[in-house]
Amino acid sequence: MDIHFLGTGSAYPGSERDNTSICFSNDGYHVLVDVSGNPCRKLKQFQVELVELDAVVFTHFHIDHIYGLPSLLWGMWLEDRRKPLKIYCDHRNEKKLQEWLSTMEAHQWPIAFSIDVETFDGDRDMELLSGGGMTFSCFKALHSVPTAGLEVRCDDRITVYSGDTEINARIGEYAHIDMLIHEATSARRVAGNHSSLVEIMEKYDVERIGKIVLVHLSDQEPYEEEVEKLVTSKVIIGEDLMTQKV
Repeated sequence: MDIHFLGTGSAYPGSERDNTSICFSNDGYHVLVDVSGNPCRKLKQFQVELVELDAVVFTHFHIDHIYGLPSLLWGMWLEDRRKPLKIYCDHRNEKKLQEWLSTMEAHQWPIAFSIDVETFDGDRDMELLSGGGMTFSCFKALHSVPTAGLEVRCDDRITVYSGDTEINARIGEYAHIDMLIHEATSARRVAGNHSSLVEIMEKYDVERIGKIVLVHLSDQEPYEEEVEKLVTSKVIIGEDLMTQKV
């Protein structure tokens, strides 16, 4: 499975990073988690064509995670996409999503593919979708609005994306995680509804984790300094347009 990082930045405007957005790809099946930045250009840089993207999953509805959707749909229309697109969101955000789709007036462009909205309860552990040998499930993240973390299973390997969250005991319940993609809005300080690199290393059993990729990163934070202090090489500071294999 290839994990493509379209963006790795926090909600704060970044000089080197777009807001966090991740595409999971395997066997020609592609799932985009959150949509920010310039999604069309970045997907193509990863050789994921707009006509091939199978689904979009929104972890939550803060603007930095959703604002790229109009651009994505516009690009799909211009490239004459025909395959249906599934969009997954928490049931508490369905009305907002439908209102936004209506405001875009995509039906007047007119798009030649259906947009199928599927809802889930982000407060519960539940399976969302599967394809290309990947199975996506959600669990509750600890944030200021309803937010989901994601578990992705592929070839008996487990990848966990924290979503925007404080340190989450649910993540600590895993006996083993092959790759933990975790938000680190700060390097050291404790910020409400978010996590720091120091907290991640202190609060989780790092011995149970293969690799830790940091995302949702902020400018002017001393991530490199903190990583240099660690006695492990398993921590990766996320970069835009990076691909990791699991």
